[in-house]
Amino acid sequence: MVNASKHPNINLLTYSDIINFSGITGEYNVTIRKNTRYVDERKCTGCGLCTTKCPVKVPNEFDRGIGERSAVYIPFPQAVPKLAVIDKEVCINCKNCERACPAEAIAFDQEDEIINIKVGAIIIATGWDEYPIIETNEYKYGIYPDVITQIELERMLSPIGPTGGHVYKISNGKTPQRVAMILCVGSRSLRANPYCSAVCCNVSLKNAQLLKQEYPEMDITIFYIDIRTWDKNNEEYYRNIRAQNVNFVKGKPGDIKLNQDGTMRLYFDMTLEDNVTHMDFDLVVLATGIVPSKGTQKIVDILGLSKGPNGFLSEIHGCLKPVETKDMGIYICGCAAGPKNIPYSVCSALGAASKAATLLSNDILRQELLIAEVDESLCMGCHRCEKTCDFEAINLNENDIAEVDELKCKGCGACVTSCPARAIDLKYYRDIQFEEEIKGICGIEIKLDNTKEEIIN
Repeated sequence: MVNASKHPNINLLTYSDIINFSGITGEYNVTIRKNTRYVDERKCTGCGLCTTKCPVKVPNEFDRGIGERSAVYIPFPQAVPKLAVIDKEVCINCKNCERACPAEAIAFDQEDEIINIKVGAIIIATGWDEYPIIETNEYKYGIYPDVITQIELERMLSPIGPTGGHVYKISNGKTPQRVAMILCVGSRSLRANPYCSAVCCNVSLKNAQLLKQEYPEMDITIFYIDIRTWDKNNEEYYRNIRAQNVNFVKGKPGDIKLNQDGTMRLYFDMTLEDNVTHMDFDLVVLATGIVPSKGTQKIVDILGLSKGPNGFLSEIHGCLKPVETKDMGIYICGCAAGPKNIPYSVCSALGAASKAATLLSNDILRQELLIAEVDESLCMGCHRCEKTCDFEAINLNENDIAEVDELKCKGCGACVTSCPARAIDLKYYRDIQFEEEIKGICGIEIKLDNTKEEIIN
């Protein structure tokens, strides 16, 4: 990230939103709103002195509410660029930060800035969000303080996290002795997301190992439907975790209750033994799934892209064109297209960058001429072709005549077969061309409307 911020050919616009988009491949017009930080980026050095003088304390979003931040804060320790931002919703205008800043970077009169740029290609890497378990309170999350998620556990395990790398019970600050990890929370469920989130198993295994390294005597039990360690060397990693006396129970808990001593009782079915039992734990960790980010939905609305039934952006073909969208020049990568681990996210990012570089390396854009064309004298404006086109390459003009966007059209022919007036043909594959070919090959005259069939020879 630091190298990207220092690269002379990279213009990094953080804390910004795309608000408008137009243009064609190779010449896109993008309007960006650069949100105000109330901090002058040219002056701020990221020293953090202002954050220590602010009297306001609110839950820290980056630490998932376990830690606290000030009204003026640096989003996270490795933020690039490392600049402070003021949360005006909680700021009390005490001006302590302004008085404390040695660089005089605080600017309370700062306003949003609108930036218009032209680009030749776009790569969408909007990432993912955590399954919003707080909305369902599954396994009493949000009700019992000692029911947390894997991301919250990771923040506690981080040496620069809110607890300095140590794990405590939220309720009383004591070190837990018995920890339960429940997999597939929000994933592989008809009541939530039917798909597998791909990374939850390995994240849970990794955190279980970190807990064992920090607390060798800790009793850890992982409840699972299936352990899916499908990537390179992950099966061996799973076996190594099992050898460290981590317990694995095939069965998903159905209920959780709080005991009088502060522990939590999990009721679950032992799938392999076909019976229902229970165990008590000090800490319950939920492996919540991956869902499309809020930024992904915004991009769909602004750029007019397609998304699948699960809300992730749709590629043209999962195997042959995994980073290309229906609009040539717009590419997707990472979890914007679906759940992925880090290696696969990096691979798709490299693929998207390669596609964009290939497109922009040519002065002339070469387009396949196998595209649809409309006979305006036959078009009756029924909108059927417009609704059929998966690439949104056909639209009706003000005269209710279909028009084809030659850059978007992929020559699939779906519009040709759907037109009841036979007003659409594919260039080089017109009906009249087929007629002439049949005449030449077979010596037979055939009318495609089946009104006449005549033997010539």
